[in-house]
Amino acid sequence: MNLKTEFFLAKRYLRPKRSAVSIITCISVIGVLLGVAVLIVVLSVMTGFTDLMRKKLLAVGAHVQIDNAYYKTIQPDKAVDALKAHNARPAAIVSAPVLLQFRKQLLPKHVMGVYPEQIDKQMNIKKMLLDGTFKLKKNEIVISQYISRQLGLRIGHKVLLHSPEKLLKLVDFKKNNQLVMKKNDEVYLPSEFTVSGIYSFGKRDFDMSVIFIGLDDADDLFLFDWGMATTVYGWIDNPDKIDQLAEKLAKELPGKRIRTWKQLNKNLLDVLMVEKNMMFFLLVFIVLVAAFSITNTLITMVFQKTREIGLLKALGATSGTVMRIFILQGMFVGIVGSVLGTAAGIMVVYWRNHILSFASRVFNLELFPPEFYYFDGLPAKIIAGDVAIVVIVTIVLCTVGGIIPAWRAATLDPAKALRNE
Repeated sequence: MNLKTEFFLAKRYLRPKRSAVSIITCISVIGVLLGVAVLIVVLSVMTGFTDLMRKKLLAVGAHVQIDNAYYKTIQPDKAVDALKAHNARPAAIVSAPVLLQFRKQLLPKHVMGVYPEQIDKQMNIKKMLLDGTFKLKKNEIVISQYISRQLGLRIGHKVLLHSPEKLLKLVDFKKNNQLVMKKNDEVYLPSEFTVSGIYSFGKRDFDMSVIFIGLDDADDLFLFDWGMATTVYGWIDNPDKIDQLAEKLAKELPGKRIRTWKQLNKNLLDVLMVEKNMMFFLLVFIVLVAAFSITNTLITMVFQKTREIGLLKALGATSGTVMRIFILQGMFVGIVGSVLGTAAGIMVVYWRNHILSFASRVFNLELFPPEFYYFDGLPAKIIAGDVAIVVIVTIVLCTVGGIIPAWRAATLDPAKALRNE
């Protein structure tokens, strides 16, 4: 009996009819469909989340950072020249915590002292502005939309910045660790700034904390020498090749600490990858349950088709032929379920934010709070490789699910099968 006949018989046995076996077969296909759809949706969301997080990290940070491991400041000239020598784009930065005061409200924030012409070429801050300008003239400050709403700030409002260095000047530490307040004539006043711009990067943790001022103003605020920085940022065309540049910089700048964006965000990126792999491993069990359902269906079919199996073997069909017929049935269910599940998964991914919005309204529950995930919508990205893995694993499991009933059918004695029937 040739393979074409085996395919024909496998399809014939799975053809829907008004019987319990046909209903169970349809349920098995639906089980495979749901398993594949859920796997594709979850993997797409995890991939989209990782990719969007990566883009956000690169949008608000440097590809490489150079600083002094044991000192607050760094003379940026050598680091800047080293970066330029490797066709990287440098920027000297003062990055430090401050207290932002507006009227009687005090909030801890993070200052980035920058030269606008350097940093804007890499972070495109002007494109992120919602109001005002990003010129950062003397005593000008640019805040985020989140901070603006948090404190009720508008363009032209005056704010005060309290730096740790100035606050430390208010007290003396004695040898016995006691604090002594300095005299009034030694008190340092906070720095006053005017709000000149309001930005939004759409990355909630960054928008919640970062404010921009000029680099010279930052040196004055933190009592640094003029022209000093805390970090030198660097950018290259391909951030994935930053490790090669970091190795060269480490040799050229001894004593300096070189950190890439991969190193700074390693824990976060590793966690996202582990979560994706774990979700795939756990959700494969949905398909495995569907494979057991296929096994149950085919066992039932073997008992129903006992006489036909006996007749096939009496006409010359080998045990291998009978076994392949039932294995092919499991494979057919896997293929049909995978195709339908892939289509359903792609549709859910396409309409994901509409579905999420509808579910939030129905259940009156925020299913994707931006304060936890830092994004305004549910990201997703379908990778052909992920879909291929899901489909292949599903078809293999469904095919394997047909082995036990196929072996049972292959071992039937044709004489006993016909006599009993």
